Amino acid sequence: MVLVVFYFMAIIRKSSFELIIRKVEPPFSNSVQDELDWICQSFGFFEEIDREKTASSVFKEIVKATERNNLVTSTALAKKVGMSRGSVINHLNNLMQSGLIIKDGRFYAARSQSMFRTIEEIEEDIDRIFDKMKKRARMIDERVGIRVR
Repeated sequence: MVLVVFYFMAIIRKSSFELIIRKVEPPFSNSVQDELDWICQSFGFFEEIDREKTASSVFKEIVKATERNNLVTSTALAKKVGMSRGSVINHLNNLMQSGLIIKDGRFYAARSQSMFRTIEEIEEDIDRIFDKMKKRARMIDERVGIRVR
């Protein structure tokens, strides 16, 4: 497995986030769980200690609840996925830090009501960051006398 890691910081919904993107081969199966695991792995969620892939279980439950226009608490998630509340909160913090979910008081929801739209929004954030960086880089080049092609 080849890993390429990029770090992005952006301002979104008044909070910054850090996103890790890993180049990971997609699964050979068409299982929804395998596909979701692959997306989570591509976002850098599976660590050696997460052998049971609980991050994707937490994320999947949040996406399903959001699609039904429901918000969910960490306690309800812990019961649903059969984990301790502390473990769920750890996953929730990582998912929030990556910009995939949001928190409103004690409730959690997916960033968007579909997996596809969530990834599109993250891509738009990344594009805005790179547009700003390119604008600044062009300005730097011009100031130091480098011809921009």
